[in-house]
Amino acid sequence: MSAHESEWTLRRLRAGELGSPEATRARAHAASCDTCGAVLSGLESNQARFEAALPFERFELGVQRALERQQRRDALKPSPRRWLAPTVALAASVLMVVLARPLLNQGPGWDRGKGGADIAELRIGGGPGPQREVKPEAPEALEPGERVMLGYKAGTHRYVAAVSVDAIGEVTALHPESGASAPVESGEDVHWLQGSWEFTGSGAERVVLVLGDEPFTVESVVEATRRAFTAANGEVERMSQLDVPGAQTHWVLFKP
Repeated sequence: MSAHESEWTLRRLRAGELGSPEATRARAHAASCDTCGAVLSGLESNQARFEAALPFERFELGVQRALERQQRRDALKPSPRRWLAPTVALAASVLMVVLARPLLNQGPGWDRGKGGADIAELRIGGGPGPQREVKPEAPEALEPGERVMLGYKAGTHRYVAAVSVDAIGEVTALHPESGASAPVESGEDVHWLQGSWEFTGSGAERVVLVLGDEPFTVESVVEATRRAFTAANGEVERMSQLDVPGAQTHWVLFKP
């Protein structure tokens, strides 16, 4: 057994995810261990630098463009099916940010893939409160005006795409909006997808980021998302992994 805390444990400690006994033990260890103390300090410094370097105001233009695209799509949509409850929103437009999360093989929402070093991040911000991380598959409530950013570190994977699906099965390609998957950026830093998203309407929204070894089409991910939605009987919260190659991470959000 290692004499040091894992970086994953220290990340969870910093994020307030550890139970009281484990958090007390890990914090006491970090206070007495130069190595672990330095890692914990580095994580805290990285968070401060992130918020300073990536204020959500930088992404206002991306949000506005996303809303304009959504409005154009809404204008072309047919009337909603009569069986749909009137309280369910038609449109989904998202904006999130995530702290670094290794793609561990932990059931629905996680797929380690071949690389083993992938990281996917979703972070929420832009509202009255501080930026915060969203844990995969742990439902998170959005406040009015909050937006989302998505980031990744691809490991050995070479292509990336992201989609979302709302409570009536409306699938939106977030990045890219169409065509082929985007080439990943290399390097040790987490790379953030261009722009940000603000989901409109109400109800659940599932966001999926896919990293692949070979090029794939955005439409293949959209179709796989529709199939997963149907297989879950239209329950966004109960959807399983998409039937696509590569690593994927899922987050579930509840719009105000």
